[in-house]
Amino acid sequence: MKEDDWLTERAHRERIENFRLQIKEEEDEPSRQDIYSRSSAARPAPGARVGGHRRLEEEEERQAVVWQKMMALHQLRNREKGRKNKRFFRLVWFSMVLFVSLLLARYLVTGIHDMLAIGRTEISVTVEIPQKATESQVAQVLHQDGVIQDEKFFLFFAKLTKAPKQYTGGSFQVHTNMDYEALIHTLQSNAHRVDTVKLTFPEGINALEIANLLQQNGICPAKDAETVFNSSSLDENFEMLQQITDPSERYYRLEGYLFPDTYEFFKNEDPKQAVTKLIANCNRKLTKQIRQKAEDSGMTVDQMLTLASMIQAEAADKNDMYEVSSVFHNRLESDKQTLLHLSSDSTIYYPYRKLSLVPENIRDTYKSRYDTYLIEGLPPGPICSPGMDAIDAALNPASTHYYYFCHDANGKAYYARTAVGHEINLKKAGLR
Repeated sequence: MKEDDWLTERAHRERIENFRLQIKEEEDEPSRQDIYSRSSAARPAPGARVGGHRRLEEEEERQAVVWQKMMALHQLRNREKGRKNKRFFRLVWFSMVLFVSLLLARYLVTGIHDMLAIGRTEISVTVEIPQKATESQVAQVLHQDGVIQDEKFFLFFAKLTKAPKQYTGGSFQVHTNMDYEALIHTLQSNAHRVDTVKLTFPEGINALEIANLLQQNGICPAKDAETVFNSSSLDENFEMLQQITDPSERYYRLEGYLFPDTYEFFKNEDPKQAVTKLIANCNRKLTKQIRQKAEDSGMTVDQMLTLASMIQAEAADKNDMYEVSSVFHNRLESDKQTLLHLSSDSTIYYPYRKLSLVPENIRDTYKSRYDTYLIEGLPPGPICSPGMDAIDAALNPASTHYYYFCHDANGKAYYARTAVGHEINLKKAGLR
């Protein structure tokens, strides 16, 4: 074949090939290697004329331009695809944020309604809060009893407002239309407690008996009450307690200051709080005039209460108290050696009422530090809780010359000036 014919045919094939490339441009993207392979195949065999090489070089440059355009188009499509992907992910992210925001808004609205008790019908409910309950336990109880709807929001509010983390407990009367703040305030005070116990301590009761009554009525354990009886934790609140001397000699430091009266306690009350009620009452009853009268009589408040407690334990009735008081006063003021002992039977086994109440393991050898048959003058402290009549009798004894007294089984009193007269009275009373 002639050279001109070969070139003509070669140009024809290239036009056909370019046309095919334009048609398949969007479907197939040939690699640079493929284009170079075809270009190489189209080159004339070795020995061909030099004029053909120039055309081949121009063809290669044109193919390179085509390749660059194809790559640019490919990158353009990739960028467009990337923009579409970004828009899709932004839409997904926005949808997620919107969904979470709606959930959070709903939770806040519901919680705030519960916090403010919006829409709740007023119903009176009695809730039982455990002793030393945590805020989680309180939230659980309130939720179970239908007082609140959202435990977690209640806990969130408690933390946010720095509410106390522990509750004393008890039975409380609350209402379902109370907001969180009102509920917490109510459960932290005793104003709405309904688990109250009215308890009367009679005149002449002693500390050990008071502790047992507190336990029997579910107020506090007896041992916890006895611990408070022997502590000085209340001294800072009551000046009269600071005047107590020789506490180590006493069986119960606060004996005599636990005023006999009717009190209202709470179930499972704090022992210190329960005992404070008795001490505070005694502090009120011992007026300024009474304390001044004791001082004028040469007695401290503690000595007055000690003497009054013995009068309370020994006298048959109110009138008898003044006669018994005169006997003790006469002995205390006597200079006779035989009268230095007050010889009060009620002190022999203190803090027990009688020998049979003394623990069996020490009964045979038991000797009370308060036994006025063994010690001179007043015992280390009161032996029971005297009432106001006994206190008045201690300050205002009858004017007598008696040094002895006794009572029969019916409470009839016998008084004597001498030991001989006392022995006769003991026989009359059936005690000999």
